[in-house]
Amino acid sequence: MYDFIFKPFNEMTEDDYKTVGFKSGLEIHQQLLTEKKLFCRCPAGKYTREFDAEILRHMRPTLSEMGVYDGTALMEFKTKKDILYRINRETVCTYEMDDTPPFLINEDALDIAIGIGMLYNCNVVDEIHIARKQYLDGSIPTGFQRTAIYALDGWIPYKDRKVKIVQMSIEEDSCREVSDIGHDRVYLTDRLGMPLIETVTEPAMKTPQEVADVAWQCSKLVRSTQKVRRGMGAAREDVNVSVEGGTRVEIKGVPQITLIPLLTYNEAMRQWNLLRLREELKKRGITPETFKAESFDITKLLKKVHYAPLKNAADFD
Repeated sequence: MYDFIFKPFNEMTEDDYKTVGFKSGLEIHQQLLTEKKLFCRCPAGKYTREFDAEILRHMRPTLSEMGVYDGTALMEFKTKKDILYRINRETVCTYEMDDTPPFLINEDALDIAIGIGMLYNCNVVDEIHIARKQYLDGSIPTGFQRTAIYALDGWIPYKDRKVKIVQMSIEEDSCREVSDIGHDRVYLTDRLGMPLIETVTEPAMKTPQEVADVAWQCSKLVRSTQKVRRGMGAAREDVNVSVEGGTRVEIKGVPQITLIPLLTYNEAMRQWNLLRLREELKKRGITPETFKAESFDITKLLKKVHYAPLKNAADFD
């Protein structure tokens, strides 16, 4: 089954991707064109690198409704990052810093979101319930993002079939990262709380180019309303990729649709080659019980290299 060897990107065909069982879906985040943010009355879309104050915070995980900790949240917590927020008084209020409760949801943003959901042929839900999605990387000072599912079971036409829109959510955007060096991470808060929608497709795309095609189609559809923001950072894609026998992997925050084909090709090739390695180990009779590995400290060797990222990492250690 795993005899197939990936060809160079430009030589791969639809049959090749069918052989490896390529499958991909999209989660598209698109900022809405509103005057105010989603849960407060601060202006939206007013970007600046100037700041009037800085706030230092440390993130910690909390138990879920099921009484367990999220694995990703625990991983972020163990990094012990110092999270520094740079605040401009014209774009941020006490809500963003979790010092006051949220206002009612921005009705203009909700109207735009529902209108776009109808363009996607979705069924709009009867009631919208605001939920919390935990974020421990520091990109949201509260440690969670307020989000709400508002539409389900839509579709868009593509080629000779329909691509299902699983769900659509309206949520608040996160901070802009300035730097992440060592144990210090710095964010700008001007983007924080801006309204955006998340559109989730089913994993119906069968080649990397199909993923980009569907992303372009979704982009053109929302832009036709003239009620979404344009420009770098206004739209971002999370791309889910898997091959037959592999595990779904999410490529986060792709800023440009043109990057999607090569990124998904590389991830599919990585997964496929890992599966080939697993099969080869099985052929050689290697099991988890018989597998042996050794580790060596090569810090001194890394300090002698000229490649800056490796040398800096060794010096930091």
